[in-house]
Amino acid sequence: MSEDQSQSFKVLPPNKPARTGRRSLGFVFLSLCLVGGLLGALAAGLVYQHYAATVPVFESLEDYRPLVGTKIYSADDQLIGEFAHQRRVVVPIERIPRMLSQAFISAEDKRFYIHGGIDFIGVAQAIAAKVMNPSSKLRGASTITQQVAKSVLATYESYEKATERTLERKIREAILARNIEGVLTKDEILFIYMNEIFLGHKAYGVQAAAEHYFRKNVWELSLAEMATFAGLPQRPSDYSPYSRPEAALARRKYVLRRLMEDGHITQAQEAEAVQEELQVYPRHELYLDRAPYFTEQIRRMLVDRYGERAVLEDGLEVYTTLNLEAQVGAQDAINRGLLELDQRQGFRGPAFNLADAGARKNFIERYREHKGLKGEQKPEFESGEVYAALVEGFAGRGRLAKINVLGTSGFLPLAGMRWARSPDPTKLVDYSYIKRVTQALKLGDVIWVSKSSKSELSKDRHGWTEASDVPKKGDIFRLYQEPIAQAALMSVDPETGYVVAQVGGYDFETSSFNRAMQACREPGSAFKPIVYSAAIDKLDYTASTLIDDKPLVFDDPENEMRWKPNNAGESFRGEIPMRTCLQDSINTPAIRIAQAVGIRDILRNARRLGIRTPLKKELGTALGSSCTTLSDLMKVYATINQGGLYREPIFIRRVVSRDGLVLEDGSHPMDPTSTWRERLDAAYRQWSSPEYRPLDTATSFVMTSLLENVVKNGTAVAASRIGFPVAGKTGTTNDSYDAWFMGYSSNLVTGVWVGHDTKERPLGIGEYGGKTALPIWMRYNRKYYLDFSDSKVRLKPPGAFVPPPSVVEIKIDPETGYLARETTERTVMEYYRKGTEPTEYTPDVTEFDPNEFNIFETDVPL
Repeated sequence: MSEDQSQSFKVLPPNKPARTGRRSLGFVFLSLCLVGGLLGALAAGLVYQHYAATVPVFESLEDYRPLVGTKIYSADDQLIGEFAHQRRVVVPIERIPRMLSQAFISAEDKRFYIHGGIDFIGVAQAIAAKVMNPSSKLRGASTITQQVAKSVLATYESYEKATERTLERKIREAILARNIEGVLTKDEILFIYMNEIFLGHKAYGVQAAAEHYFRKNVWELSLAEMATFAGLPQRPSDYSPYSRPEAALARRKYVLRRLMEDGHITQAQEAEAVQEELQVYPRHELYLDRAPYFTEQIRRMLVDRYGERAVLEDGLEVYTTLNLEAQVGAQDAINRGLLELDQRQGFRGPAFNLADAGARKNFIERYREHKGLKGEQKPEFESGEVYAALVEGFAGRGRLAKINVLGTSGFLPLAGMRWARSPDPTKLVDYSYIKRVTQALKLGDVIWVSKSSKSELSKDRHGWTEASDVPKKGDIFRLYQEPIAQAALMSVDPETGYVVAQVGGYDFETSSFNRAMQACREPGSAFKPIVYSAAIDKLDYTASTLIDDKPLVFDDPENEMRWKPNNAGESFRGEIPMRTCLQDSINTPAIRIAQAVGIRDILRNARRLGIRTPLKKELGTALGSSCTTLSDLMKVYATINQGGLYREPIFIRRVVSRDGLVLEDGSHPMDPTSTWRERLDAAYRQWSSPEYRPLDTATSFVMTSLLENVVKNGTAVAASRIGFPVAGKTGTTNDSYDAWFMGYSSNLVTGVWVGHDTKERPLGIGEYGGKTALPIWMRYNRKYYLDFSDSKVRLKPPGAFVPPPSVVEIKIDPETGYLARETTERTVMEYYRKGTEPTEYTPDVTEFDPNEFNIFETDVPL
């Protein structure tokens, strides 16, 4: 090789400037990454610092405070109602089947046991799915722990803020989820999740859902039911086993497949659970079944005392005074009494008429579908249930209607609808019965009926005379009509003040207006004991004081008005004893007594005895022309029953917080459900509180004696058939718009009102307190005193009314009110307050005194 050639092949040194450039770029990139990472970490730290301060502190399971509604219990601790935003029943994790927990994990968060609160793999998969399909929603990134964090945030803040779709909420949720994972075990997190998760139809947590959907406890669920629950969290309404059974089944299959793939169940178990047919129930509102008016009254009282949020979220346990058996009897008495009243008023006509044959067929098909009947399935008619029926024809010379009920042929005989005349408040039903069903019905009418029988119709008050025409075979029905009148009943144990039963109307779901507490109605003569007791207390009137029953006329020249109070029947008797005046509920003597006492003192007496509604300062108030409530009038009669001792009616015995703290205690020392310590506390409260006795003890007993006479001989004589001592007073307003009976035994005070909500129509001719309200009172009291501990139903009567030492009993002449002589033909025993009894003897009609009589009617004594 030549020198020139060697020169040309000289090895050159590396290109230093080029290599240095590449290294510089790498260094810059790494530096930027490092700086970016540091800045990102700094930013993340600042974000964490900023939002961590806004996250609730959660240090242990004790910090879990779920939203729990208020539970209402009867006197014997039976659950009668719940009020909550979220219906939740918290159960310990050991009561929750392990398979149910695993079903939720397999369906919702399969890496639950390995992630630290945030499933980064799940997040990456969710983002990748979103990138691959931009139009899809971002799903699958929320863990069970994050859902628990969301529930905790909702508890401390609000549901709206804790579930808003914002980055801020997700950050706070993630921070709290990490915190929770640091202080709780996985089982503790599952415990919160299983009690918090929303599963549709207002059910939060697995126990509430188990009770709602399947009427079971959570530990009684089958594998198919567990899988159904595990499929709900994503979209509870879309996968509801009640409203969307097909979608729920598809979701159940998905959960079971995941359980099988994860190795928790076998293929055979999966197949069996897929095939299982579930019995699912609709949402059940407990308080609507047992004592809706009473529990609603309790809710109102609690909201007034503690606020609505506390009632709906703070887990109060409220122990009431309600006697559940008495309540059921009260509602039954109200319903039957109103049905009987409604039948006395006449038939208001069918629901509608279907003239077209096609429309009739369509009606039957749709009604069967509504009742859940499929194909040729025959209905099972339940006693007491009401059904829509289509009139398809008539037989028996118009005395029998052929009806179609849910595709089944049946009969409506005259005996089951003899009362169905056209409504006319001026006519008594007894003289207006229809003679043929065709007088009330025609072909194509759609009516309401209930199941009956020939035996039952033979005992019907209206139709028993026609029972011989009732067919011996086939389904027999009777005509039903929803009552338009309303009624209320309230019953109190006077010794304790406990309200043992309260009904505010015929049907709470139709109208929640509580007529026992909220309706202000004229009490009529039921107000008169307030007038009479004032006269006995203030003026020393006695049961034998003679009162003038003569016409009264009051003129008001300024307003050009005249008031002339009348008695029933517009008859007058002259001077009669006060006992007779109240016994027969005569009006003019009550006005004269009110004049003597003074209307201001009558009103004061009413206030002292418990009337809180405004009363008019006029004499008509003595006849019950000022409205009041049943609950206020109850206080009056309970005070008289208790010898003048006033007790405010008690609805709530005890309120206990979720932590077991007694927030209020109104129980009586003799409450059998209380512990000895609670009784001692109650006794001390009673001892340290001054008694309020607005009425003298002796006056109260004399009033009880007068009211007992009303039952024995007066307007409430029907109540004397009950089999034990009863005192009471009927009340009927002008034109029979309101009917009352207020009555009591020695240990129970019960009041009944019947009427329409508005004065658009009277109750009708012949409808008065003794006929309309008293039968309801009788039916309820018979039920209350029945003792079912023996095979034979027997009455358990209360005791007699015992006079106090301040009352004396004396034999008198009822005609004069003086002491009776041995020769007096008719005598009665009468009670007096000591010091007010008569001291003079009645004139002896067997002796002749010429100085007392002038048989010749001369001006000069003989």
